[in-house]
Amino acid sequence: MNIWYLNHYSGGPGIGPAYRPFNLSKAWQRQGHNPLVVMARYHHLLDRTSPLPDQLTVEGISYRCLQARAYEGNGIARVLNMYEYCRSVRVLGHLVPKDLEKPDAIIASSPHPFTVLPAVRLAKAFNATLVFEIRDLWPLSITEINGTSKVHPFILACAATERYAYRKADLISSVLPRADRYLEKKGFGHKPFVWVPNGIDPSGEIAERASSTVGQEAISIARAWKQAGRAVIVHAGSMGPPNGLLEFLDALETENARAHSDSFGVLLFGSGGLEDEIHRRAEKSPGNIKVLGRIPKPDVAPVLREVDIGYCGLTNQEALYQYGVSLNKFGDYMRAGLCCLLPIAPCGDPVSESGAGVAVGARTPEELWSAFFSLVKMSDQQRAELGEKGRAYINSEYEIAGIAKRYVDAIEAARKFQK
Repeated sequence: MNIWYLNHYSGGPGIGPAYRPFNLSKAWQRQGHNPLVVMARYHHLLDRTSPLPDQLTVEGISYRCLQARAYEGNGIARVLNMYEYCRSVRVLGHLVPKDLEKPDAIIASSPHPFTVLPAVRLAKAFNATLVFEIRDLWPLSITEINGTSKVHPFILACAATERYAYRKADLISSVLPRADRYLEKKGFGHKPFVWVPNGIDPSGEIAERASSTVGQEAISIARAWKQAGRAVIVHAGSMGPPNGLLEFLDALETENARAHSDSFGVLLFGSGGLEDEIHRRAEKSPGNIKVLGRIPKPDVAPVLREVDIGYCGLTNQEALYQYGVSLNKFGDYMRAGLCCLLPIAPCGDPVSESGAGVAVGARTPEELWSAFFSLVKMSDQQRAELGEKGRAYINSEYEIAGIAKRYVDAIEAARKFQK
């Protein structure tokens, strides 16, 4: 099967941290399929500041990198980047059969929903199965997390595009375990649906040591803290409003947390709109919070081997997260055998499903601190036992080969229904 995977913000080795398109494509390729990743030449998650070339091959996986302007922040330039990417997707049709093979399936992934607009035209032109992949719930993700008005023009455009995608898709997929409940609420419960979370490759190589300055510094700090008898918690990921880091810092600044500041250390990796503020607040801590910037993907595993607890940063948005969450952190943390702190109520997530840590809808800084401290005051053996539960669960339920096969099986079932 020829599968075109359209994801504006795709990553992979040497490209960027969003590895899902690469990991799925590698698994599909091993299973005898022919994937093509279609991404923007420029987006804010790239490992580089200059645009990518038009074509890339990474470990045998083909990428097409389409024209889309550079931007900073969330202003009009980013919206124009979305528009230009979608416009560029349309020209892929002219490359068949001269330069590309006809697609059997087109997956329009939704870091934003607008990719589905050109995808519908391409699917119709090639009689391909159209899959709309829900990553974020549009526009619910924006209205709940950012507090944006529901009548804002961009929000209205997102809502209209989302409804259009559900109508036109032959199959709806999602990384969220309870997205089918969202579809039912929206009146699309009759549509074929498949859950395809972000997965891991248990057989994949794991670096033995960190190669970057950031990774090496983190390991040095973690070892010193542990030698001093501290539990070490890590957050590796973006530093934006949805990631719950300001709320976590609020918890660490409570009176009880200050009284126990010599019992734990916090390592924060990443970049994003709140990075400067997080730096400022960490500098006011009693030396137990370190912000170290963005860490290269290969260095994550060596660093995680040195810590005790993984923080799955989110804000407590019940209206949004009742449909589940799918964080790349789950795979990274649990594969490393870390116990985890998830600051939202259980929602089909691997932390609560496996018993690998604490998942609690903390409404106040004191409640979040209490949940965190319940893991800090455990013995190393107790934390390790929780971590092993997570490792076993993630290896069983989130193994990428099984997810990729489940995806293809659902696509093939939808193709038969089309005919």
